[in-house]
Amino acid sequence: MSINRLAPREKEVADLTKQGFADQEIALYLDISQHTAKNHVKQIYRKLDVNTRAKLVAFLNRRTG
Repeated sequence: MSINRLAPREKEVADLTKQGFADQEIALYLDISQHTAKNHVKQIYRKLDVNTRAKLVAFLNRRTG
């Protein structure tokens, strides 16, 4: 599993998630719909083999410091 598997927009969403942004906040920040933000998060979970925000953040902290 590698962050490099993520598309550029997914990397942005992952970074905002790591910073504690909720889906709605991500949507506002990136000027996308909340549905699109949720879909990005789902794809990130699938690509990185995690199933919760906490696991995603822990994964990102291990990989990116």
